[in-house]
Amino acid sequence: MQRIFKQTAMLTFTATLSVILTGCGESKVAQCNKMIKVANQAVTLSQAFSKNPQPQKGSKALTEVASKIDPITNEMKALEIKDEKLQSFQSRFVKLYEDTTKGLRDTAAAIDKKNLKAANASLLTLKKSSSEESAIVSDINKYCSGK
Repeated sequence: MQRIFKQTAMLTFTATLSVILTGCGESKVAQCNKMIKVANQAVTLSQAFSKNPQPQKGSKALTEVASKIDPITNEMKALEIKDEKLQSFQSRFVKLYEDTTKGLRDTAAAIDKKNLKAANASLLTLKKSSSEESAIVSDINKYCSGK
């Protein structure tokens, strides 16, 4: 019980401090949380696809995932972010999602045309995007946690 009280007190203190320091504008923490919420949608989608890639669907599975990323991209673009550093992260996320969508569609098209060389090239691009995602997530987590 004492632990819950301490956590509640700390949360209240943090919230109060955030309001005092940021005035009427949306806090950095709130902006971080908005971005992370959208980014988590993409991560959840990616994890679901990785667990169940549906190879029986072939290239159609790739285009379906790409079409599910489009609304996430639009949601990320639509976020109203005032913090300049967070705007940079926002742009990086949008580019990542656009590149991933293009890579998925390019891979699907190459598979449909039975162009193994083009499919492999697209898959390499997707792999690079995956490493970029890890870098963005690491960077935003550091920035948002204040480290």
